Amino acid sequence: MSDVAMKYFYATAIHGSMRAASQKMNVAVSSVSRQIAQLEATMGMPLLETGRRSVKLTTAGQMVFDYYQAQMADREAFAARLEALRGMRMGTVELAVGEGCTVGAVQGVLDAFQARYPGVELALHTVSTTELVRMVVDDEVHIAIGAQVPCDPKVRVRTSARQPLMVISRPDHTLAKRGAVTLQDLTGHDLCLPPRDTRIRQLLSAAEMRHQAWLRATVTTNSIHTMRELALCGRAATILPRAGVLADLEDGSLVATPLCDVEADTTTVDLVTRLGRQLPHAATLALSLLEQQVHRWGQGGGQMGGHGAAAHGRPDRRVGPSLMVEAVA
Repeated sequence: MSDVAMKYFYATAIHGSMRAASQKMNVAVSSVSRQIAQLEATMGMPLLETGRRSVKLTTAGQMVFDYYQAQMADREAFAARLEALRGMRMGTVELAVGEGCTVGAVQGVLDAFQARYPGVELALHTVSTTELVRMVVDDEVHIAIGAQVPCDPKVRVRTSARQPLMVISRPDHTLAKRGAVTLQDLTGHDLCLPPRDTRIRQLLSAAEMRHQAWLRATVTTNSIHTMRELALCGRAATILPRAGVLADLEDGSLVATPLCDVEADTTTVDLVTRLGRQLPHAATLALSLLEQQVHRWGQGGGQMGGHGAAAHGRPDRRVGPSLMVEAVA
């Protein structure tokens, strides 16, 4: 169907005659008549009743009229949604959070973003590191953050912050009174640790093998929330990057004690996107704000320490602006 023919037909129906429609659109009456005739030929049936001074639609004509009217409404709604996106009045930013990080660590950044753009939804996904990489590669999320994200040719680390694994416990815990602890020091204590297939546990297992000191997990969980709760109530200490319990460390509810036997310079929290993906405008703006937070960590802000990927022995895979979010283990 010709869009011009539909437009002329609709104008004729609205204004009551071909002449009125032609005057409104500043075209010849013959042009309006010809386009409507062609439209009727395409439909295979008349759209206007003949022999009348004013236009009356046939049943088919009414169907065409309703269709075109709905189509115009859809176009207007689509244009309005595009304009809303340009003005950041709507949209969704999908964030995946992997091991070693919690939304609390960047809550201030996320709150500031939503205060500025209240119509933009932040969708947070708490996943394992393996699932985090898959979601980034499959474009299920725009940006993601996690501890020691594995190298993947389709994933680009936009920025990193050094995040050594720390022993997390209550301030009155025996381990909290030490300046630093070794794996051997931990062997006699109840520990809540992530499962063996997680990235954090793999780093711990490698350290256990090197030092021939074996940790005993009284509780194993992939939930940072559970690790945090057990540490808060004193039932067990746990091992996480500071970003996993940053709010509790800042208010003094928990204490982070350095773990000597795990190489501090090998552990990072990485902000990642899919290589080559053009992010939508809302995600790009959120990414920029989150990147600033990760940079502050890399410069020591929020007691994170570190100076980016290159400073702690990992290849610098950054390419530009970047990201951050929530957690599991």
